[in-house]
Amino acid sequence: MMPRTVAVVGSGVIASSVTAALARHGVHVLLLPEDPAHADADGPRVPVDLAVLDVHPSGVGPALAAWQRRGLAYAYTDVAGIKSVPERDVAHGHADAATYVGGHPVTDLAGRDASAALFEGRPWVLTPTPVTSQETLNRALALTALCGAVPVVMKSAAHDHAMARAAHAPYAMAALLAARFHPAVPEVLRLTGPELRDATRTTAAGPEAWSDVLRGNAPAVAEVLREVSADLTVLLDALDGLSAPETETGDESMKHLRHLLERAHDGQAALSASDSSRAGGPR
Repeated sequence: MMPRTVAVVGSGVIASSVTAALARHGVHVLLLPEDPAHADADGPRVPVDLAVLDVHPSGVGPALAAWQRRGLAYAYTDVAGIKSVPERDVAHGHADAATYVGGHPVTDLAGRDASAALFEGRPWVLTPTPVTSQETLNRALALTALCGAVPVVMKSAAHDHAMARAAHAPYAMAALLAARFHPAVPEVLRLTGPELRDATRTTAAGPEAWSDVLRGNAPAVAEVLREVSADLTVLLDALDGLSAPETETGDESMKHLRHLLERAHDGQAALSASDSSRAGGPR
């Protein structure tokens, strides 16, 4: 069933974009703070069809329990970037797991303003558990449809492992790269270009939200970074070999360097092909 009334808890870019997307379809949206204690006493007299929680991963469980005690909605979902932590908190807390389904609209937020079109054609992951009611899942699926997103139903652990490779480890590497420019050296900054800014722009979001994500998905992110560390060791050995005067060492080092760069080229080609395929899909 398509929701006619939706409560959006939070005030981030996703919350504002969900509000704008639903407004295009005539859905009545109620905007609320994360903490019910700060909400207007004149809240909804009857439960809304669906509540969307735009809070940090570690805040989903407490916010869900608090709003469920207030009887805010018939069903609840969230938009946090990791799903195992909220799912665990709900299972071990005082929240009603039957009326909750984890959610994550996978979209690029770096430098983006709120927009009704933010989710169009983009994946929106839903992570129901065995106790999630079918009605709750259906309401969340209807939300993704109203926002123009492509629903993807998967397990929370599978989502978090995928996001570790697709977003969380890349953010950590971008943070390491950006940190090379603090303290700033004017002579170096004058020579930087858009490629570097593109590679580090995710770090502009600030440490608060990302530290919560990295803490919550630490094992999966560490697994990816250990793979990167192994490749980094290969790269360093190759560069050290190329710096040495012995020709035979240089030849072997160049072979390892080219192999690593060829893997990088093939990986980038796979990413580009994925982007092209998505661009040709539903918008």
